[in-house]
Amino acid sequence: MGTPETTNAASGELAPNYFVHTFPNGLRMVGQRMPSLASVTFGVQLDAGIRDEPEDRLGLTYLLSEMMFQGTQHRSVRQLTEEFEALGARKGGETAIEFARYSAQIVGNRLDTALDLFADVLLYPALPNEELTQMRAVQLQEIRRRDDEPMRRIFDLARERYYIGSPLGRRALGTQQTVEAITRDDLHAFWQTHYHPKGTVLSIAGDFDWDAAVARVGELFGGWSGEAPPSATALPHPVSSVFVEPQEGNQQHIAMAFPFPAYGDPDYYAASVVTEIFGGGMTSRLFREVREKRGLVYSVAAMFAPNGASGAGFLYAGTTPEKAPETVRVMLDELKLLRDQGVTEDELERARVQLKSELVMRGESSAARMGALLRSWWFEGRLTTIQELKAAVDNVSREQIMRLLEHFPLTEPLVQVAIGPRPADELFPEA
Repeated sequence: MGTPETTNAASGELAPNYFVHTFPNGLRMVGQRMPSLASVTFGVQLDAGIRDEPEDRLGLTYLLSEMMFQGTQHRSVRQLTEEFEALGARKGGETAIEFARYSAQIVGNRLDTALDLFADVLLYPALPNEELTQMRAVQLQEIRRRDDEPMRRIFDLARERYYIGSPLGRRALGTQQTVEAITRDDLHAFWQTHYHPKGTVLSIAGDFDWDAAVARVGELFGGWSGEAPPSATALPHPVSSVFVEPQEGNQQHIAMAFPFPAYGDPDYYAASVVTEIFGGGMTSRLFREVREKRGLVYSVAAMFAPNGASGAGFLYAGTTPEKAPETVRVMLDELKLLRDQGVTEDELERARVQLKSELVMRGESSAARMGALLRSWWFEGRLTTIQELKAAVDNVSREQIMRLLEHFPLTEPLVQVAIGPRPADELFPEA
């Protein structure tokens, strides 16, 4: 596959035990050696996400991620399953709006064998019709379960309304109609079009030999070629709106969405800190004001959901129909207070401590570090160490947060949605 072109700490460009290698076919390999661990986790991330699905085949990437492990051109599904089980591997595929990822965690001395199995899965999938029937039935069952759970459905609804007109708002599972329409030819065509090395990143973290891993990946993926077509993702242009999905019962689920930074934005870490302060836990403003002081909800939270080109902040509250209007009013009041006055130094310090603690705890896992390497390279084109992440959190100041809130004023625009019996004019009278 060519002479290794590895960048590592010896060249002075990366921190110790961090590595980057680019193969001639465009496949990028990144890694972090963690000699204190017994495990290794690797993941392959491809530019083949939900946004790339045909409009009439939504749910295809989710189904494909399941079908990729249902046998290859060289191994039956039973053989493949038995070989993964013999390794003691934790394996899986997942789909996101902007990418697909396949990963496995194994004991370090079994890395070569696991890579061999993954090369067979990614390069030579069988996608057998007899397994497609079963996998489709499982996905349809998941769709029914999703549709029966308003707490899950409310987030899909908020994303759809926020990203209206953009494939970024699609539901991962698709719909019953679109999934029933997917054929084996559809899956193969998508794999053939989008599964290529250029733009793909392979990340490894744990106790392994980098040079040996590079050589092995070169042997296994040397014949892979091609480049996926560019994704035609329409950037969202959200506008303030309200929407209520009527549902009888004794619960009202409420969600709000507003623009927030993307990955790689200079204000990314400030947005993470603000989210933690506003709705990250039991000391957050939303929990204190909406639940503890007023007893309005049984659940309330804030989430930060960045993508590569855009981002969003989401709020959620679960309450009763009787308390829902006041819940909305208090949430809006708290959003406006945050927008106008920012945060206190005490809140900022608590959020820093919490976020850094989470970084340290995630850093103790090879799986978490593998994912972090993929995320930082995929969205920023660099490998970020835990020390750099902690420093970035520490450097967030009240002044930066106020600048963030000037650029992203939380309520302008604001998408508000709900599922439950209360109508829109009673829940969102200010809209």
